Amino acid sequence: MTDAAAPAREAGVAPKRPAHARPDVFITIDRGTATSAAAVVARVERRWRLLAAAAVPALAEPASAALPGLLLDRVRAADPALAGDLGLDATGQMPALIEAVGSPPAQVVVLAASEAVRRRLEADASAAGWRSIGTSAERLDPLEITRLATRPNVAALIVGTGDPPSADERELVGELVALASGVAERRPGMPIILVGATAALASAFPLGAEVIAVPRPHGEAEADLRALLAARRAGHADARHALVAATATLADVLDLRIELLEVGMSGALRARAEPGEEPGAPARIAAMEAPSAVFGLVDDDAALDRVEAWASVAMDRARLRDRLAELRLAPWADMAGDGALLRGAALRVAVERLIASTPELDGPAPDLVVLAGGAWSSIPPPAALLVLADAVRRPGIVQVALDSARLLAPLGTIEDGAERARVIGELVPDALVPLGTLVIARGVRPGRQAGQLRLAGGEAPMDLPLAGGRLALVDLPPGQAAAVEIGFRAPIDLGVRGKRFALRATGGLAGLVVDMRDVPLRLPERADARRDVLGSWEAALWPDRDR
Repeated sequence: MTDAAAPAREAGVAPKRPAHARPDVFITIDRGTATSAAAVVARVERRWRLLAAAAVPALAEPASAALPGLLLDRVRAADPALAGDLGLDATGQMPALIEAVGSPPAQVVVLAASEAVRRRLEADASAAGWRSIGTSAERLDPLEITRLATRPNVAALIVGTGDPPSADERELVGELVALASGVAERRPGMPIILVGATAALASAFPLGAEVIAVPRPHGEAEADLRALLAARRAGHADARHALVAATATLADVLDLRIELLEVGMSGALRARAEPGEEPGAPARIAAMEAPSAVFGLVDDDAALDRVEAWASVAMDRARLRDRLAELRLAPWADMAGDGALLRGAALRVAVERLIASTPELDGPAPDLVVLAGGAWSSIPPPAALLVLADAVRRPGIVQVALDSARLLAPLGTIEDGAERARVIGELVPDALVPLGTLVIARGVRPGRQAGQLRLAGGEAPMDLPLAGGRLALVDLPPGQAAAVEIGFRAPIDLGVRGKRFALRATGGLAGLVVDMRDVPLRLPERADARRDVLGSWEAALWPDRDR
């Protein structure tokens, strides 16, 4: 999937398991809110290999519970000799399970001294995976605050000022703490998180109340507000926390800059990791969650407008809203035809929201983008690369891969870093399905021939003209690599400005895609013209699309 040489590794060992379990086989389970995915992993010819994988609706509890057994039956049927060598015959012990669990975001109420502070605290809560609602002293209504904070679904209350607080905010500290104390009396046991100047009054709360003081919300690892909120939200084997660990491990074992985009029915995650500055140094990782970027959520007219703008099928707004509501209720249904195209439109909106919600992670294009989460698996893999190109308009050259078997989250729960690196490093060829290489150019005028692509590889070199406003597709199968030269008539931006570029492209299910469309992307205003343009782009990378 990548030409980068992985560091030398010793033969891996399986994650920790009960003493009676065989050490050369285990089962992973990624238990999401919409679907549950399972896989059988075993040591074959001295390295870890993926033997079988499948997913079922999460609500189908009998099928979900039976999924590991069904996968083992598949292994036995496909290769009885291998199953016997691994001890997977019908009388053998069930292999150990490694499980990651995805959960809906919890609700937190924010009470701030000012609107600016409220927005910052809500942004911190969102980045840590919480849904937030709040108010400030600028529009203070004690009854409204009490009603908000005492709702049954509220899991925590954040009370805060700026850092450092202004003189006006200091005058409001006593009033804010008094309101929070009243909430603590009505909701005993609910955590109260005091941020900034309010932290000094932690002793003013009723005896027995859980009060957490965070005098400086940022810059101190032991008392960072985002880290504290993330730790309190995540349960045991939290899937998104595990994905962050797996992303860092991928950056280490592949020696590449990695960006992971995970979209699900309960939230979304963006993580960026790059190898340590010195050999042996741990990867540097930054990650943010975006509860608002859930798949298929239409919570206002603006969100519906965006889905309508990306939809390549004609549908009135009332029907579109109904179809998206049906998608939320039954995410595993209506997977073909217009239903798949509608999923693509909803996924574009979710990725747009994810990128817009995580500006702190913006930067140059990484070496590899990994797409994770059940939402990506609901459309054809080549179409997933097109959705990424449509929603993330960032000039550069990236490889794109899909965590199709949803192995990364369970593997990210392996606590020992060295063991996690060995297992993930050996499973990379099986775990990550290569979608291809994506090249996005900025500064090309639409409708004109802007340059030429020359691909050296295979039986004979290939030349391809590049026109502005279009996608150029090169069939480059998985496992194949080619040297590519691109020349332009005028300087353009591919992460760096220039007229001539040389790169090494790796193949995938979508091959090599050179995107010469606008950055940012501009679509026709007329609905029928817009659908025609979207349909022309989808036709090449959407195998199941009706032509």
